[in-house]
Amino acid sequence: MAQFYNQHQSNRFSEQVTDITAGSIEKAQHHIYNFFLEIIKRYDSEVILNQFEKLFIKYEEIDNISAYYALGEIIFHNKEGEFKYTLLRCCYILNNNWAINGNISACQKLVDLFLADSIGIPTRIYKLKKLRQWLQSFAQSDEYSTLRSLSGRPGVRKIYHNWSERFSSYLLISEYADSRKPLEQRQYAENLSRKIKKQFKFDLAMYTARLDSKSGANPQRQNPTNLGDGVLLLIKRVLNKQGNDNYRKAARSLYEHSQNITFVEFKSRLLAYLGISQDDLEISEVFRLTVVQKLKHFQEHRDNELMTLSLLLVTCNRVLQYLLLSERRQPSEFLQLSLEYDNFLNPIILLLKIVLIQPHIRFYLEGYIAELIKFYSVYEETECQAFINFLDVLNVTLAIFDEDTDYSLVKMKNIENDLTDINLDNYRVFSQLKRIVDRGKKPVDQDNITETLNF
Repeated sequence: MAQFYNQHQSNRFSEQVTDITAGSIEKAQHHIYNFFLEIIKRYDSEVILNQFEKLFIKYEEIDNISAYYALGEIIFHNKEGEFKYTLLRCCYILNNNWAINGNISACQKLVDLFLADSIGIPTRIYKLKKLRQWLQSFAQSDEYSTLRSLSGRPGVRKIYHNWSERFSSYLLISEYADSRKPLEQRQYAENLSRKIKKQFKFDLAMYTARLDSKSGANPQRQNPTNLGDGVLLLIKRVLNKQGNDNYRKAARSLYEHSQNITFVEFKSRLLAYLGISQDDLEISEVFRLTVVQKLKHFQEHRDNELMTLSLLLVTCNRVLQYLLLSERRQPSEFLQLSLEYDNFLNPIILLLKIVLIQPHIRFYLEGYIAELIKFYSVYEETECQAFINFLDVLNVTLAIFDEDTDYSLVKMKNIENDLTDINLDNYRVFSQLKRIVDRGKKPVDQDNITETLNF
């Protein structure tokens, strides 16, 4: 096999090893990262997998001897935590690059290396013994389970070991939001979440187009939800409530008119935008206590301040939290009642209207949904079917109003009267891609968004 480094580079190995031995563990980690960052750009996956296996699984000399000695330094100083972090980051460095190029097979081969029989073979060699103990522990860890689940999952059309895996795009967002994880792992989670959502939108559009056509549904085109053919009626009901453009226009209007007004004025306008009045006698007492009263008292000391983008984001984030989570980070009473009475659409429209105000707000929603999925995932599918249906309706609704898609409801039958036609069978659903309008994205710091999830 061709060497990764030329002879001139090899002459510097002794100097590099001295630096590692005398330096910090962090410096040793960077030697390993840099090795994989360099070879991922230049070599085939099989060659890279061979180098990864020799270094991390077999602990044999590789073509970059400095990386080999760097790992030895970490093992010698018994730094298992640093080893696991280094190992994970290298995995995600490789997986990110392979996934971008569509090489899912390499991602799967990488995680399978940790199932090698050699890891369980006893040895008297100190460093190799320690390494195998760490690898055995890693193979039983949640981090490894996550790595396996992220490595080449084909999307929503698969047999799931747990129902929650079908909603992995939300769980991936919680991975991305965790600043304690390696940057490459967070980037990988973000990219994979985006791909899963994109695939869902495509599958939904294709399925509903076939279903709504005269020829009927294509048996080869699978439904990406568990809602059955009723998903088409759901889309029509969502669009018929106010129309795709009307929802977006109302959200844009609230956003644009939130400038040069006080915080207390914004809170009042937000409730009105959501179709709620503080004195509305028709809203439930649970909703009044869950949202209206809490929002009224939210950061009252800032009521006379002029609105800012950060204050808008924090407020919308808090309203989403009121709707979905209790103070103990469990399902809110409002959500529980909605699930109990199978009243999904109206609460989801509230969530949608909040998300439409500003693109970054969806990040908060997905974070809270991830928390709920983790809460319910310990139960069997039959025990939380209402919540699963809620997620399916939410996914469809968000797909309809996503930034890069445009669903519309078009009347196909000519009814000769001026009355509003309420028969949805007379309408067809059309979807198309559209340009994304950049609204208020640049001023927002992503790290601040991540922090806001914890308000």
